[in-house]
Amino acid sequence: MAFQFGGASATGRSHLDRGKACEDAYHIVEGNGGIVACVCDGAGSAAQSAEGAASLALNVSMALGGEIGQLHQASAVLALQDAIEDTRRELQRKGPLFDFHSTLCGIAMSKDQCLVFHLGDGVVMGVNPDDWSDFVVSEPENGEFAETTYFFTLPEWRESLRVFCAPRKYRTWFLMSDGTASFAVKSLPWRPTPNFLVPVHNYLSRLQDTEARNKAILNTLQSVQADRITADDKTLVWVNEQYQN
Repeated sequence: MAFQFGGASATGRSHLDRGKACEDAYHIVEGNGGIVACVCDGAGSAAQSAEGAASLALNVSMALGGEIGQLHQASAVLALQDAIEDTRRELQRKGPLFDFHSTLCGIAMSKDQCLVFHLGDGVVMGVNPDDWSDFVVSEPENGEFAETTYFFTLPEWRESLRVFCAPRKYRTWFLMSDGTASFAVKSLPWRPTPNFLVPVHNYLSRLQDTEARNKAILNTLQSVQADRITADDKTLVWVNEQYQN
């Protein structure tokens, strides 16, 4: 068993026009027989959301990397919650928490287990690579209005954190911020797009190294077609488990 993976974040046109940096972040940790991947989307209205997103993605990935052998146990969920709380405390020493608003979505996978976690918008999608009609989705959670969502920096963040164990037949995963979700998946109901996710998966799985996959994903997110659809920042992470003889 081995993992292929890749990821990239692209600055949206709305930020480029204003000279702002990308406020999305992702982090991937591989080792101890498994992999952890996180995507975080910083709120455009928050002054330091890029730092909030980067800190959260790093801290959660590192924390769950130490839980790979016990992802179905309560200790893994506690490690996730502690990492979020530790990030809140770390950032609160630098300024008001609302300056660091960010969402969170991610997975932690081992040979036998897969833990999915999600707070706010963005999409987590797992696919059975042998049958693309067989998939599982963690949908975005929006507030009272479509453009509002939930952040780890809010006092009631625990109420918005969703965690579940996914069947191991879902060996291919896509994590994306809402900018990418606007064209990478279909909604109502949420489902894979055969004209995007399937060719992306097929192409990435043929590439031999992570750097090449990262570059391919970045080129896709920076394409003219993607830019026409959304002016938002865009992040996509792809994780694929391979069985080896």
